[in-house]
Amino acid sequence: MQADAILDSLTPTVQAHLLAALNSAHLNLYVKDRDLSYVWLNETHGNTLGIQEPADALTRSDRDFFPEGSVLPSHGMETAVIETGMPAREILENLRCPDGRLRSFIITCTPFVQDGSVVGLCGIWTDVTPLAERQQKQGSDEAFFEDLFENAAAISALTDENGMITRVNRRSTELFFGPGSLPNGVIGQNILNYIHKDDRAKVIHLWHKSIMEKTEVNYQVRMTTNDGKVMYLLISGRPILKDGKVVSFLYQALDMIDQKVQEQNSLHAAGIETLGQLAGGFAHDFNNLLTAINGYSEILLNSMDESHRFFSKVQQIAQAGSQASLLTQKILEFRRRNKPELQALDINEELSNQEGLLRHVIKENLHLSIQKAQGLDKVMIDPAQFSKLLLNLLVNAKDAMPGGGEIVVSTEAVLVDNSNAAAYENAARGKYVLLTVRDTGIGMSEEIRLHIFDPFFSTQETGKGIGLWTVSSIVKDAGGVIVVDSSPGRGTTFRILFPVSKETSRPMESPKETVLHAPAAGTRTILVVEDDDTVRDLVREILSQQGHNILTARNGGDALQLARQYEGHIDLLITDMVMRRIDGMMLAKKLHSLLPHIKIMFMSGYGEDVIKRDVIQEFSFLQKPFLPNELLHKVDSLL
Repeated sequence: MQADAILDSLTPTVQAHLLAALNSAHLNLYVKDRDLSYVWLNETHGNTLGIQEPADALTRSDRDFFPEGSVLPSHGMETAVIETGMPAREILENLRCPDGRLRSFIITCTPFVQDGSVVGLCGIWTDVTPLAERQQKQGSDEAFFEDLFENAAAISALTDENGMITRVNRRSTELFFGPGSLPNGVIGQNILNYIHKDDRAKVIHLWHKSIMEKTEVNYQVRMTTNDGKVMYLLISGRPILKDGKVVSFLYQALDMIDQKVQEQNSLHAAGIETLGQLAGGFAHDFNNLLTAINGYSEILLNSMDESHRFFSKVQQIAQAGSQASLLTQKILEFRRRNKPELQALDINEELSNQEGLLRHVIKENLHLSIQKAQGLDKVMIDPAQFSKLLLNLLVNAKDAMPGGGEIVVSTEAVLVDNSNAAAYENAARGKYVLLTVRDTGIGMSEEIRLHIFDPFFSTQETGKGIGLWTVSSIVKDAGGVIVVDSSPGRGTTFRILFPVSKETSRPMESPKETVLHAPAAGTRTILVVEDDDTVRDLVREILSQQGHNILTARNGGDALQLARQYEGHIDLLITDMVMRRIDGMMLAKKLHSLLPHIKIMFMSGYGEDVIKRDVIQEFSFLQKPFLPNELLHKVDSLL
C-alpha cells in the first residue's frame, strides 16, 4: 500500500496540517498499510524503535526492530483493526523496546477506510511508563487510570450521552480557562457551547452517527476558549457502552497550532505526496514552456528601450511567467520526500541567482534595491527554503505598499556580543550573516506585530496567514533569529541572523573594495542535450550570444554519436535529466568516460529531488524555468 493512497483518504484540510502537527507531538504516532508496514511515523515513535530518522522505518514492520522471538507489540490488535475495520485500544505493559528498556503504553488504533475498504491504520502509543511504575507501587488500578486521565498530554473530556460535560482533565482546563484554573465552571455545560458556531452542525451530525453506529469518530474542528480565542483541534470521540447502549463519550484532542507546531517548518508536510507523479510530470512539462516564455521575454526586454511601444506588454508577459514559475515551485515542493537539507550557502550568490525572479514578483511602482556586503561567510540552510523565505518576505513587503514605495534587501556580517545582544533577542554570542528586508510601506501596530508569525494570522481578507509563519519556521530550522521593527506609517524591517557555517567561517575583516572582472571571451564549446526543441533553441541562442560554440542534440544517443565524431574540444555538457532511453545521468557517465575533462551541468523541470547528491556532488544543477542570466551565471561559474 502506498503512502499517498492512505493519506488521500483524509480530508484536504487535514492533509495540509496533520503531519506537521503530529510530527512534533510527544506521543508515539504512526501510519501502517494493510501489511502492517510503516508508511509514516513521527520522531517520537522513531526514537522508540531505536532509529535516528523516521524515514529509516518506511516499508518495514515491527519485526525488523523488536528482538527476535519477542511478542510483537499491538500486532494482534492491529490485525483485528485491519480485518474488522473497527478501532481498538489496549494497554501494553512491560514492553521490551529495541533500546533495551521496559516500557508501558496505552495503544489506540484507528482504521483508514477508502471506498469502503480498509487500506491501513493510524496508531497512537501513549507512554505511561512513569505512571505504570508508580501504580505498581501503589497497587491500585483505579488510581492509575485516574492519574492517566488527569495528567494526559492530550486534551481529554467526558460527557454524558447528551453532550453534558462530566469531567475534563488538567490539559483541557489550562487551554480553555488558563493555567491554575479549576474545572468547576465547565462541569454541567454542553460541549457544543465551546464549539465554533460554524462547526456545530458538523459536530452534531458526527455525534448522531457515533450514537447510531456505536463507533469512534475523528474530525477537525474549531473550538472557542473562555476568553474567545479560536483553537484548531483534531478530535477523537469514542462512545462508552453499557449493556449495548451509549451512556457517555470520551473525547481526546490534539492542539494543531500549539507552540511546538509553530516551531516546525511547514515544509515538513512535504512528505505528503498528495500530488505524486502526476503533479511532478505536469510541473516538468509546464516548466519547459515557462523556460521558453521567461527566457525569450527577458531577451526581448534587454533588446528594447523602455520607450518602445511593446516594452510594457512584454514586461507583463515576463511578470506572468514569473508568477507561473512560483506555482510550479509550490507543486514541486510536494514531491520532496526528505526534510530540508541544510548545506553551506553563499547568501550573496543566492541573491544574485534570485534577483531576476524577485524583480518580476514586485509591481512596477516599487523599487527594489539589493545591497550585498563582500567577504561574507556561508550559512547552513536549504537553498529551496532560502528562496521561499525571500519570496514570502518580498510578497509581504509588496502587499504593504499598494501605492508604491521602496524595498531594500541587504546583507552584512555581524558579531553578536555583550554590546549588541539586546538588539537580537535569543541570539547566542557569535558570528552571523545578517539579512535585512526593509520596506517603506504602511507599517503595523504593536498588537499586529506580536502575532504576524502565528499560523493562520492575516490582516487581509483573502490572506491565508501562512507566509510569515513559514518564514519563521525556516529561520528556526536554520538555527537563526528573526527580529521585526515596525510602526504605523513608517514601514517594516525584517532582520534575520543566520549563524555562519563553522566549516567556512573566516576571521572578520574590514570591508574592502571589490574589483569585478568581466567573464572571459566566449571561446568554449558546449554540448546542449534537450528533447524539448524550444528549450534547446533558447539555450543555444543565449550561449551563442556570449560567443560560445554550441553543439546540440535531441537525445542521449545523438549526443554520444556527436561527441565521438567531433574533432574539437568539448568543455561543457548541459543536459536535461529526464529523457527517453538514455537519461541525463547515464549520458553524463558515458560522456565523462569518453571525455574525462568535460564539465557537467544538469537541468530539469522536475526539481532537484531527482538528483542523488551523494552520487553527483561534483556536478551542477539548474532548475527550470530559468532566466538567461541564471543560465549564464551557472555556465560562467563552471568554466
